[in-house]
Amino acid sequence: MGLLAPFLASSQTKLKPKVIEIKKLVIDKRDSYEFSSRDSSVSIFIDTLVMRPDAKIKFLNKKDVAMLVRHAVIEKGAWMGGSDGKNNGTNIKLDINFYSLKNLTINVAGQDAKSANRKFDNGNGGNVVINYLSSGVIPQIQTSKQSAYIEIDNRGGGYHTNPQYDLAVIFGQIRSGSPGRPLGQLSNGRVYSGGYGSDGKTNVQAVTSLSQ
Repeated sequence: MGLLAPFLASSQTKLKPKVIEIKKLVIDKRDSYEFSSRDSSVSIFIDTLVMRPDAKIKFLNKKDVAMLVRHAVIEKGAWMGGSDGKNNGTNIKLDINFYSLKNLTINVAGQDAKSANRKFDNGNGGNVVINYLSSGVIPQIQTSKQSAYIEIDNRGGGYHTNPQYDLAVIFGQIRSGSPGRPLGQLSNGRVYSGGYGSDGKTNVQAVTSLSQ
């Protein structure tokens, strides 16, 4: 049993989300910053985040992201979002102190199989939790024309599909397939699901402190 203990400890360590610490992150106008490590789950600690107009933060192949920002300056048109690489939107937990907030879009919508990854079904929307510091700028999700607006898109995938048209295309591809390989013209030989993905859940609430 003594020989197994180190192995078990090592396995448990590997299951912990990758932790990324950034002292100051400034994303210039229309630039993008990507979190693209191989880990499907990641915890991000940013002391100061500045997003210039139309700046973007992308989470690539991420299932779960927990991000804590102690001082955030968010300018007009800022955007963040991502997916898990299987058509599902990233689950985002954002603990943040908004020093300044013009508007922000969080897009973790489920993707359509026909336009994203045909190996998987239409994706589910990601869950979004925003814990904002009550002593900072108070965000709102009701009125896009007012300041401090956060738009959250976490609807399930499949809403942009046209079942009748898609079936006509699929049958046409099957008819044009090689003898003995009728599905050869389909991507990965797979007929993707036309069902809708599930919508994600949203929770925006004030907190009196940011816990690390």
